[in-house]
Amino acid sequence: MTLRAMKSKAEFLEYSDVLAASAVQHADVLGLVLVGSAADTDRVDEWSDHDFFLIVKVGVGEAMRQDLSWLPNHEDVVIAARETAHGLKVVYRNGHVLEFAVFEDPELELASVNYWAVPVDKTNITSRVQALEAKTHGSPFEEEKEWGLFLALILIAVGRARRGEVLIAGQAIRSYYLKHVLGFVRDRRKPVAGTEGLEDNLDRFRRFEKQYPTEAAQIESILQLPVEDSAREQLEFVLSLGGFSEMQLDQAAVVKNRLGWN
Repeated sequence: MTLRAMKSKAEFLEYSDVLAASAVQHADVLGLVLVGSAADTDRVDEWSDHDFFLIVKVGVGEAMRQDLSWLPNHEDVVIAARETAHGLKVVYRNGHVLEFAVFEDPELELASVNYWAVPVDKTNITSRVQALEAKTHGSPFEEEKEWGLFLALILIAVGRARRGEVLIAGQAIRSYYLKHVLGFVRDRRKPVAGTEGLEDNLDRFRRFEKQYPTEAAQIESILQLPVEDSAREQLEFVLSLGGFSEMQLDQAAVVKNRLGWN
């Protein structure tokens, strides 16, 4: 295939086909599992990357993580960064990104999947991925637990910001803390009609803007504020969603009083 920036779904699918052909031809490959938008191709746009698992024979996994000559256009790979014991992020000269893991046959069950397709199956990969999907569940929303962690994180993060540790405070407010904010939105609000199926049960951040455009715009505006202001406004935003008990409201008041936000 021609190496150029992928601007169309057709080019994205062409890469998937070439990748599958490479997997079919390789004697040590047992299967190829496309995941994410590589499997749910209705979501593909010019910024989509290729997510996949390559399942190989026992004893060759590490060699194939080190030697990427099995990839299409491997000579045009400019970045190959090891991310985990099994996974890499790879970037081609045209800017196209791959995120993949190479699993030896017995290691496939280490994976979690929701959207998937198996274009190459030389053994029993498809049935095993079906079993993986059946047991793949994201962290459930547990209101009492999330509310307590949410409030405690405010005190920790704002305390660090006031101490002068603004970077780590910002990390908490814009990441760990925000995760709970999105959880409360998903619990208290219904997504835009027709977008219910877009939710990713492994990551509550994904496609949030499509499902909750109004709330996403409000949250994005809040995130632009300085760290402490952002923490305070995120708390007020969550409280505005309603549905909190008197005890929960009293707990929020304790945090506000400690920080002098009243």
